[in-house]
Amino acid sequence: MTKIGHGIRWSLFAAMLMVMPVGCDEGTGLPASRIVVYVSVDEQVARTVLDEFEARSGIEVHLIGDSEASKTTGLVQRLRAEHDAPIADVFWSSEAMQTIGLAGEGVLAEYDGVAWPRSHRDEGGRWFAFSPRPRVIVYDPHRLDEGDRPDTWEDAVDGRFADRLVMADPRFGTTGGHLAAMESAWTTAGEPDRFQAFLEGLHASRARVLPGGNAAVVDAVAGGEADIGFTDADDVRAAQARGIEVDMLFPRHDVDRPGGGTFLMPNTVAIVEGAPHPEEAARLLAFLLSDDTARMLATSVSGNIPLQPTVADEFPELVVMDPLDVDLQDAARRSPAVIRRTVERLRDAGAQP
Repeated sequence: MTKIGHGIRWSLFAAMLMVMPVGCDEGTGLPASRIVVYVSVDEQVARTVLDEFEARSGIEVHLIGDSEASKTTGLVQRLRAEHDAPIADVFWSSEAMQTIGLAGEGVLAEYDGVAWPRSHRDEGGRWFAFSPRPRVIVYDPHRLDEGDRPDTWEDAVDGRFADRLVMADPRFGTTGGHLAAMESAWTTAGEPDRFQAFLEGLHASRARVLPGGNAAVVDAVAGGEADIGFTDADDVRAAQARGIEVDMLFPRHDVDRPGGGTFLMPNTVAIVEGAPHPEEAARLLAFLLSDDTARMLATSVSGNIPLQPTVADEFPELVVMDPLDVDLQDAARRSPAVIRRTVERLRDAGAQP
């Protein structure tokens, strides 16, 4: 099983991954090769990393992204549609569940050219997880007293935030994957009814679903439309960088159980099955899993957490103690049903996702 969180072993993280330069076409000075990368990571962050790869490798990268509202899902549908005649060489996703789903559909290629921990990769090398960011609750510290701030995700839906709670549409981006991780972790812990109780809490709280993604959740809290919102840490950091006075909580999923802390949603990278430029794609994959990329993502406004222990030691301020121990494969398997149940329950509450 593929797990992320408590008790990760790193014995397979062995070698430094290097990107060796390739040449240019004689007489033109132009790159000798070009690859297409589908990216659901914020373009500002991804572009910095991909520009560095271009400079080191001489491989030109054509980035194709998606809108904030449909993050990841639009690119996933495009990859499915292009399965018989792929355009993309690499898929760099800001979440894991839909990538794992594509692997199961045969859309992603097997690759065994890198050493990477078993806990953060597909057994066949069809996807690799790296540089996660926490799922958090955003709030305005001037409006929400310290004693009212939820310590757990269940506290957030206990009724105190009725009509004052917002979240992104679970059909897109990271929200649905987080909900699937919740159900997976609680079921594995022997509490299969706990997730349904959480949904009932969302329903009773009349949680409002916003069409603009996780960034819209932060904006709604900053603008006073809600007291709390479910979002990603990078969206809160981006707002803080713009001078917006919001802060974030790192709620636990279990108060006492080891491995019951904050969920960390990893980035994932995969080579597309039938990629037009497989050798260049493999070089980019290796670069995204490198220590240098981990540092770039950690120092970016996104503040991603390095999974490599030696790199993580350089960024103690990003460390999340005792993160949620969850089987990503199991969460991905549950994800479609969890999203469907959530949408139906919130629709009943008038949230209209």
